[in-house]
Formats: sequence, C-alpha cells, structure tokens
Amino acid sequence: MPWRTNNVMDLKMEFVRKALQPGAKFRALCRETGISPKTGYKWQQRFLAQGRTGLCEASRRPKSSPAQLPEGVVCELVRLK
Repeated sequence: MPWRTNNVMDLKMEFVRKALQPGAKFRALCRETGISPKTGYKWQQRFLAQGRTGLCEASRRPKSSPAQLPEGVVCELVRLK
C-alpha cells in the first residue's frame, strides 16, 4: 500500500476548504492544524483574493528601499570605479 504524501500547498488548501465551510470553528481548526490564527486568517484572505496562487510563498524582499541611491548615481559610481 503506497503512503499518502502531502505537500504544503495541499495542506493549506485543505485548511482553507475546512475554514470556509459554514459553521466551521476557525480557532479550533487552527489549533488542530498547528498554526496560529493570524496565519490562518492570512491564508484565508489570500485565498479569497487570489485563489490557489495566493497560498504560494511570497518573496519577503521589500518592494523598494527608501535609502536606495538613484540609478544615475550608481552608474556614475560604477563608471568612476
């Protein structure tokens, strides 16, 4: 008998499916799954907004950096180097 293997995406989808059922006890489901309610709400909101792709891991890199040098300055520094 082959063992059933689950990947992270399948587990997240199963959680969201159960959480969206009418009458689901959200915090109890989070405890059962071993995640914090904050994470559970984040997954649920991402799924409702973006579908299955919203459950994929997102980059943690900032979209911009306020202390970043303008491109012209960087090019000038490279040229001087």
